[in-house]
Amino acid sequence: MDISILTLPFMQRAFIGGIIIALLLAYFGIFAMLRRSSFFGDAIAHSSLTGVALGILFGVNPLLLSLLYAVLVAFILPVLRKKSDLHTDSLLGIILPVSMAIGVILLSVTPGYQPELMSFLFGSILGISWEYIIFTGVTAIVLFFVARVYHKKLLNIAFDAEYSQLLGIRVGMIDMIYHVALAISIVIGIQLVGIVLVNALLIIPAATSRLFAGSLKSMFVLAPIFSTISVIIGLTGSYLFNVPSGPMIAVVSGLIFLTALIWKNL
Repeated sequence: MDISILTLPFMQRAFIGGIIIALLLAYFGIFAMLRRSSFFGDAIAHSSLTGVALGILFGVNPLLLSLLYAVLVAFILPVLRKKSDLHTDSLLGIILPVSMAIGVILLSVTPGYQPELMSFLFGSILGISWEYIIFTGVTAIVLFFVARVYHKKLLNIAFDAEYSQLLGIRVGMIDMIYHVALAISIVIGIQLVGIVLVNALLIIPAATSRLFAGSLKSMFVLAPIFSTISVIIGLTGSYLFNVPSGPMIAVVSGLIFLTALIWKNL
C-alpha cells in the first residue's frame, strides 16, 4: 500500500468512513446469512431509490429520505407478512420492483438528475464529508449497542423462530428491531458502494467467514476482518488505477471469497 495515499484528506475520510460501514455491514450480514434473508438487503437497497428520487425532486437530502423510506419498509414488512400470509421473500419481490419503478418515474421528471444518480447507484465514498463520518459513526455505535443487547435472542430467532417463541422471546418485536437496524445499515452503506453493490459488502464477507469459522463466535471476528480488508484494498486500488471505488471494493470482496474457497478446498 502506498503510504502517501494517507496524506490526502479525501482518502483519509474515505478510509475512516469505509471501515466504519464495513464493520457495520459485516456484523448484520452474518444475521442476514443465518436467517437466509440475503434478498432483504438487496430489496431494501434498491427500494431506497424512491427515497433518493424524492430527495432530488424536492431538494431534500436524498440520504435522509432514503433512510426514512427504508425504515418504513422495515416497519410495514412484518405487518404485511402477518396480514397477507405471504413469505418475506415474496413480499420483498413485490416491494422491490414497485419502489424502483416509482423511483425511476420520479427521476425521469426531474431535470439534470443523472450525475447525482450515478453516485447513489455505485457509491461516492471519495466525496464524503467529516459530518457524514460523524453521523455514520454515531449511528453505528447506536446500532451495535442495540444489536449487542439482543444478540443472543437474535441468534435464537435466526435458528428457530418458533422455538424462540416458546421460550418467551418476543419474536415479533425483535424481528422489527432487526429489520429496522439492517435497513439503516444498508442505506448508510449505499454511500460506500452504492445501491447496486451494497449487498456485496453485506453478504460476501459473512459468507467468506463461514468457510473458515469453527463457531459462530469466530464468524463475528472473521467477517469484519474480511470486510475491512476489502475496503482498504478496494479504496487503494481505485485510487491507483483511477476506477470507481464502489465497484472496486465489491470486486476485491468477491476475489477474497474466491481465494478463500480455493484455499479451503486445496
